[in-house]
Parts: sequence; C-alpha cells; structure tokens
Amino acid sequence: MVTVGRRLPFVFFLLSLLLWHPSASLAAEEIVRVAVPLFPTPAFPQMLAADRGLFAKRGLRVEFIRINSEPTTYQALVYGDVQATSGAPVGLVLSHLQGVDVVAVGSWLNIVPYTIVTRERISDLSQLRGKKIGVNRLGGRSALIVRVMMEDAGLDFTRDLTILQLGGSGERLAALISGGIDAGPVEATLEPKLVSLGLHIFRAKRAPFATAPTVVKRSYLQSHRPTMKRFMEAYLEAMQFIRHNKEDTLRTLSRVLGSNDRQVLDYAYDDILGTMEPSLVPPPEAVNNLLKMVAYTDKRATSVRPAGILDMSLLDELKSQAK
Repeated sequence: MVTVGRRLPFVFFLLSLLLWHPSASLAAEEIVRVAVPLFPTPAFPQMLAADRGLFAKRGLRVEFIRINSEPTTYQALVYGDVQATSGAPVGLVLSHLQGVDVVAVGSWLNIVPYTIVTRERISDLSQLRGKKIGVNRLGGRSALIVRVMMEDAGLDFTRDLTILQLGGSGERLAALISGGIDAGPVEATLEPKLVSLGLHIFRAKRAPFATAPTVVKRSYLQSHRPTMKRFMEAYLEAMQFIRHNKEDTLRTLSRVLGSNDRQVLDYAYDDILGTMEPSLVPPPEAVNNLLKMVAYTDKRATSVRPAGILDMSLLDELKSQAK
C-alpha cells in the first residue's frame, strides 16, 4: 500500500488537498498535521477540539488535510508530511503488514459508519445482483465493508456486481442522484438528506468496526510523546464537550457536513452521541472485525495481533492522572 521508494512532494498537498483552518488562534504553537478523508466525519471530535481551542490551550495547532485515498494518506504519514491520520483503518493494517512502524493510539468511532443507499427500494441486498455499486477504491474501507455485507447476502462481490471506484461519500451520493450507480455506502449521518433527495435507505446491522483510529508512526510517538499526550488530552476533552454542549457542537458539525439543515444536524448529532466511545479505547470485537475485513485483501491480516497495531499507553497515562 505504501510506496516507500517514491515520494510525493509536499507541494502536491498544497495544490490538490483541501486544508481545514480551525478558528483557534494561529499564534506560534507546535503544529500537528492530521490527514483525514474528504468527507471528514471520522475526525469530527478532533476538528471540534481545534474549533473550540482545546488544542490551542495546550500549545498545539492542529491542521486537517483532506485526502481521498488511504495509500496517499499513509505515504504522507511515512514521509512526515502529516504527523497523524484519522479515519483510515485499512491502511493501518496494510502498512503494518508491510513493516511500516505505524500504530493506532485511540479510536472514537468503532462501528460501521455507512448505510447502504439505493435508487430503488429493496428489501434484501440480494436484489442488487447485476447492479452497479459505488465504492471509494477496491481494497479500501468502504469496499471491504460492502464486500462483507454483499457476501453475507449470498452475492459474489466480483461476479454478481459491477463495482465502480468513485471516491468518498460525496462522490457516491452525486453518482446515485445522477443514476451513475444503483447503490453505494454513504455516511449514516446523512440519512435525512438522502431521504429528502428521494433515495432509499437499506438499514443493515452496523457491526463493530474500528472506523476512526488515530494513527501515528511509532518513531514519532517515541520522539514526540509529550506532544501526542497533549493531543490526546484535548481529544478526550472534546468527547466530553460533545456530550454536554450540543449547540456549540452543532456549529462545528455544520461546517464539517456543509449543511445548516437543523434536521440533518440533529440526526447527525444523535448518531454521533449514540455511537461514540468517550474513552477512545476500541472494543476488541471492533479491532478483530477490522483485521477480518482486511484479510479479504491480504490473508496475512489473520495473523496480526491487535497489540501489534494498537498502543493505548497514552490513554492509560491520562486515565491514571485523572484518578
């Protein structure tokens, strides 16, 4: 997944990636750049921490760089163009299998984030046989999740479906509206918007899945441990902020979703509140399901131990200090 021998120049990121500029002061602070998906809900609590000054009061300036590809995300991490990633779980495992020294230090969202959206109403996923299905890219998170769901419904992912690689939830939504695809996974937080557009929701069970790990290089964690400890402290504070400050949370959520529709925002807030893990410690079943899904791409994932891709020591330290 990570091409170690070829380096993408940082100017690529300046020209082709969208930067999130938090409203906090841009005074001389230690900078941490975090790579996030184009539709960046997996990094929402961290974006809120930036908006509300939770990083700034700890001497950090966190910048979010939106990237539409997990391989590019991890290439940027390997070469130091970003210091962390959020919401790229498949790349965590594949990079580990390639010997890259990456590790997850926490995950707030540990459930499948997608709902299956269709142009025509269906009662069973098997009715999608012969249809065009949109995913981000083969081997990526959305494709693996859809593959598991379709095979559970008795469909062969490669023979019974036409798989189109389109990009993130926004691109898949546009393709659904235009008729370019018949179905695809879209962020569950967008359900009210999807229904208002005349699309249909197939509500499958949202299984445990480590969706939003924050990933850093082990070497960076070792050399910048105080920095990452402050980062995680602000992250934990953001989780509590979300629970107790709905209106302020909605202001950041509106920016992330690009919507001022109160129904959309209320639904998204309730979904976040109902699925988030305030401790940032992913449940074992969520990590195990991630490894099982990646095994569809690389059989070696079945032999990966969760301890090989997780480092909860910062969270353990912060928990001990809070007692």
